[in-house]
Amino acid sequence: MSVEDLVIRPFLPGDERALNRGFNAVFRCDRPLEEWNWKFPVEPDGRFIMVAVLAGEVVAQYAGLPVRFRIDGAEWNATQIVDVFATRAARGPLGRRGIWVRTVDEYFDVFGRSGRAPLLFGFPGRRHRKLGILQLGYDSMDPQPINFLVRRRATPAAGGRRLLYRAELGRDWEPRLDVLWRRVRHQYPVAVVRDARHALRRFAGHPTVRYHRFLVFPRLSSEPVAFAVFRSDKGRVRWADLVWDHRHPGALDLLVHLSGRLAAQTCCEVEELWLNGDEAAQFGLSRHGFEAAPEPDDLVMVARAFDPAVDLVALAQDVYLTLGASDLV
Repeated sequence: MSVEDLVIRPFLPGDERALNRGFNAVFRCDRPLEEWNWKFPVEPDGRFIMVAVLAGEVVAQYAGLPVRFRIDGAEWNATQIVDVFATRAARGPLGRRGIWVRTVDEYFDVFGRSGRAPLLFGFPGRRHRKLGILQLGYDSMDPQPINFLVRRRATPAAGGRRLLYRAELGRDWEPRLDVLWRRVRHQYPVAVVRDARHALRRFAGHPTVRYHRFLVFPRLSSEPVAFAVFRSDKGRVRWADLVWDHRHPGALDLLVHLSGRLAAQTCCEVEELWLNGDEAAQFGLSRHGFEAAPEPDDLVMVARAFDPAVDLVALAQDVYLTLGASDLV
């Protein structure tokens, strides 16, 4: 095949079956099309996906999920890079540059340099990290290791602070999260915006996964001071997300208690989470038996900015990360 047979373009309606099929083939999985549709819903200005088509066949994809990122008071449109793949047909050189690199460059132009999403970030493993650093500028920010915490046996709650708080189940659309985020965002100066819109997109409507979502309140108040999302399957409880007011350590104690109860009720032997950029939470969790451990897949956070005003130094130093900042839940 020749370079004349290659087309690199943004996603078009109707590509979804071929993209999901290509993803399943490369990663040797069986993701249903319904999950693809949930993960990549219709966007007002089109999905953030670049596709390489060779002789009429989809051979590569570079895709992102739109999020809003707050860095020291400024909000940026960003994309979290996910589901990157190249089939065997795309892995040989074609012309002077490989298909995959050309697909990524086109993504950078159309979505990054254009200003639609001037911040790009992702969580590659060792192999993709090396390729990204060599070819794509993934070292624009020093790759950030993931702080991974594990608890293998729940310990009795220390003190009675949690008894001063109560928990309610969260809904799909939860406007009280907007109240909580306004209350605590100064405590998370560098983070994905965790408001009601973010939670609706990330934790509602998944075709196969059930998320346990809890809002926490002081006993005599209707204003939330914490929010956590758990996923319980395959023998482990994963903290998918955590937002809390650091002035209320008892609320964190209650969430730890709920995590332990969920583990017992679902016969899970391990509780685990990502937790970068929140020393108060890390200290609070350590009091209840959570310990640091190597991230199982050797993942790190990488980022690249297409606007010089995006502060990658602040991003590296202070970024708040949970599993909910990724697509791994």
